[in-house]
Amino acid sequence: MLLNLREYHRPAVEAPGQALDHALTLLARPGIRTVPLAGGDMLLASADPTVEAVVDLQGLGLDAIRVDETPQVFAIGAMAKRGALAAHEATGSLYGGILADADRRWGGSVQRNRATVGGAVAAAAPNDPLMVALLACDAWVTLRDRAGASKLPLSLFVSRRADLLAAPALVVEVRIPWPTSPHGGALAAVARTPADAPIVVAAATVRRDGARCDVARLALGGVADAPLDLSEMAVVLAGQPWSDTAITDLVARVAAGLQPIGDFRGSAAYRRAMAETLGVRALRTAWARAA
Repeated sequence: MLLNLREYHRPAVEAPGQALDHALTLLARPGIRTVPLAGGDMLLASADPTVEAVVDLQGLGLDAIRVDETPQVFAIGAMAKRGALAAHEATGSLYGGILADADRRWGGSVQRNRATVGGAVAAAAPNDPLMVALLACDAWVTLRDRAGASKLPLSLFVSRRADLLAAPALVVEVRIPWPTSPHGGALAAVARTPADAPIVVAAATVRRDGARCDVARLALGGVADAPLDLSEMAVVLAGQPWSDTAITDLVARVAAGLQPIGDFRGSAAYRRAMAETLGVRALRTAWARAA
């Protein structure tokens, strides 16, 4: 609950660009702390006493989920509900349904039908399976500030999100290039119970060229203060014959360099060990599904 809330705004689409510009103008006002309101889960749970005004983004028309043909891209509007993403027919065809699998591992159905994809991206919770899956899918983020729109890799956005959003700027869309070669994806996670949020989660995607690896990507959650993209693995594995032994050795080296912070759900050593185990499992499964 936001005890010091004084203003509520909900710009609506009346002409192209006007509502979004109005929202950004409201967010940029000096003297009154104004924040965007998407699904509301994280904002209301924070009970931040410094928030004095909110800008509801539901009227901006940012909830579309579509497949663009030229080039083929899976485009997800920032206000699309997580449940809607999981249920979309195209989601099941992209990297073996990894995004739908990720969504089922976060919260209950009520939360998934309220929380938005843009909210997940903007908050980038360290153990959010959807964020980890999006990183593994080589997702890009479209940002909009008062100067216009810009696009950048999700991995770069996560590392700079506080500064980028403070402009102010809004996440308006997430875009995933649709792979043209045989491809597969997999998610592996460990949690206290099947209904709990993951302690550690790994997501992998693979594109293959016969017995060779075209592209392989791995992302981890729960081992750093934000979801972790291990894109350097794609460079090492590109064009190489697939080898379970080589994959195991490579992930082991990556895991050894992690420095997670332990808590009551798992020690640092446990998280590091799970990152190795789950990373190997996700990559092997993604490779098998790409056949």
